[in-house]
Amino acid sequence: MNMLTFVFVSALTFVYLAGVAPQTLYSPKYEQIDYEKILSNKRILESYVKCVTEKGPCTPEATDIKKILPEVLATSCAKCSPGLKTIVQKTITTMQDKYPDQWQLVVNKYDPKREHAKKLEAFLKA
Repeated sequence: MNMLTFVFVSALTFVYLAGVAPQTLYSPKYEQIDYEKILSNKRILESYVKCVTEKGPCTPEATDIKKILPEVLATSCAKCSPGLKTIVQKTITTMQDKYPDQWQLVVNKYDPKREHAKKLEAFLKA
């Protein structure tokens, strides 16, 4: 390989690596939310579902969840810390088991064509 080719390949590699930023995780604040309280009280859960589906008002905490929920569902929690992944898995499986109607409202809002369903199910089983 001649020097010009080497410099060119090196420059392309540098540009590529500079453009690929490390993936940042969601804020640790999402792990501090009392999901047990939400999941154990149907009235509270329904208020959160109304918020994230844009059918009701939002508490500040619900607004925070609403901000990341579309991406969490679309990417199967790709930016979640290990702790948050566990929380998301438990939250979704609990909703599927105990509150299937509420879960369907969320799915209908954020994945109406079920484009992410298989990947999400695999994530839940992991």
